[in-house]
This record gives sequence, structure tokens and C-alpha cells, in this order.
Amino acid sequence: MDTAVIKSGNTSATLTFCDRDADYFTVVYESPSITLKKRVWGYTDCDFLVNLFSFIAKEWKGWQGAQEWASIEGEFAICATSDNLGHVMLTIKIKEFDGPEVWDSSVQLGIDASQTENIAKSVRAFFAN
Repeated sequence: MDTAVIKSGNTSATLTFCDRDADYFTVVYESPSITLKKRVWGYTDCDFLVNLFSFIAKEWKGWQGAQEWASIEGEFAICATSDNLGHVMLTIKIKEFDGPEVWDSSVQLGIDASQTENIAKSVRAFFAN
């Protein structure tokens, strides 16, 4: 699969995984207000990212606390939380720490329980070898 797109259950925002190349992939967050894009070194940690979305799909009724994943170099991270109504909030952190203009950003993307299984399948297919 060339891309995995996670669409917000609340707005037109999306989180897209694309341009997979060996140990690297690109993550893009797009909303009417902002676009963030970063090439990420996934190394061997992509399996843990796939597991995060599998957990979200399995626990679609909600869970306690936060479930987190971060890339080895820290340029991309996701923190997933939920309520007991099946609403999942993804807090997405993207950083640029190389080069002359260093920046970091944190955005949130809400998804509904009904989306979680398809999201997990899409992410799993994207990161499959």
C-alpha cells in the first residue's frame, strides 16, 4: 500500500503515512489551518506503531491512560487517549531539529470507534514488508 490515511471524525484534518523507503517514511498532517510534513526514520520501531493502532482497534470501547509511540530520533510521536464513549484523540507531535530553522508542533486528531479497525488495517498494510 502506498499510503495510509487517517481522517478526523470531527473535521477535514488528516494524518497520512506515505513515501516509504526502506527504514524511512513521511508523515503529513493536513487541516484547513496548517500542513506539517516530516521524513521519519522508523528503523525497527514501525512494528510498535502498527501495534499502537491495533491496540486502539481492539480497545475501541475505551481504555485508561495514554498509549504512546515515538520515533527513535524523536521527530514524530503519537499519544492516543480515549473516553468511555469510543472517542479517540491522537496527539501528534512533529519536530524539525536539523538545519537553520528548528521547529516543533503538536496537533490533535479525533477519531471515532467505528474508524479504528479500518485505520489499523491501513497502517498495518502500509508498514508491511
